[in-house]
Amino acid sequence: MDWINTAIHIEEEGEKFYRELGERAETEGMKRIFTMLADDEVEHKKRFIAMRENVFPVELDSNVPKEAQHIFKSTTKEQLQSEQKHLEIYRKALDIEQKSIDFYRDNLESLPGASHSRALEQIIREEQFHYKMIETIVVMVERPESWVEHAEFGVRDEY
Repeated sequence: MDWINTAIHIEEEGEKFYRELGERAETEGMKRIFTMLADDEVEHKKRFIAMRENVFPVELDSNVPKEAQHIFKSTTKEQLQSEQKHLEIYRKALDIEQKSIDFYRDNLESLPGASHSRALEQIIREEQFHYKMIETIVVMVERPESWVEHAEFGVRDEY
């Protein structure tokens, strides 16, 4: 299970990346979203450490979906326009999330038991939610006019 050390490193890099995005963000809402994503990556790291030590990790209960939904609904067109200079970095975040999802899926079969598999499947679902959230941010920033008019249609389901 050497891949778990790689997964831990991925989560450490993800935390660092999201904290940096939070520092660069122009609006308090985006700063909060990226801080929450960084905090999720810390929790994922803890779960991978538990898996490496053959401990049966407990399930996480993230509040990110509800808070993000509130932030997305309350974001103004002006706030979205102020984030446009970070659009390429947000697209890079999509690529990073997809690579981690693919890596975790590729290693799902190597786990020793059902408890570990369920833990990794939950992490994969959470990473998929991160991807969808970043994807929503990209759409919001690319098209602030239509997003503000139709915000209720772009909010993602909870995972």
